[in-house]
Amino acid sequence: MMEIYLNIIRVILVLAGIVAGMILLYRYAEKYKLGLASKGTAYGLKKMDTIHLGYKKVISVVEVKDYVLVLGIGEKEMSLLAKWKKEEKTA
Repeated sequence: MMEIYLNIIRVILVLAGIVAGMILLYRYAEKYKLGLASKGTAYGLKKMDTIHLGYKKVISVVEVKDYVLVLGIGEKEMSLLAKWKKEEKTA
């Protein structure tokens, strides 16, 4: 009877480890560029990178169709810091 309880506990621990591993993988996928992040939207928007500067203060690099935008985002405002046209990829 004791062996059955030990097997049940072992299965529960293995399942908990698998769930914890999946949560960690999903959480750090964007940080380590594992390809699980979104690929963009129908509008051509794609977040490239974000740097947190402080409480609710962020600098974000965003692709919008043919342009790359650098945005400064605060608690109540957003401003365009830089904008340039994307370069054509050549083979």
